[in-house]
Amino acid sequence: MGSGGVSGPGFNRVHGRAREYEVFARKARVEPLRLVGSVVAPDDDLAMAYARATYDEERWIEMAIVPREAMVTLWAPGEEAE
Repeated sequence: MGSGGVSGPGFNRVHGRAREYEVFARKARVEPLRLVGSVVAPDDDLAMAYARATYDEERWIEMAIVPREAMVTLWAPGEEAE
């Protein structure tokens, strides 16, 4: 399909280096960071901008993004924990 073909569930990459980022946020310092969604972007700077623009409906005191490939899965639904 060329360099911009379908490359993941639910989104098309228009740039060959685009990757998916998980977005975490919290409303109060005493709360843990929680997953609020994800964005797809070609670099960290655009991922930050997309996360702010997409998830700004709340008054977050902290927001963080993590590239999906950097996440370490301990176990997934349907799998047994080791």
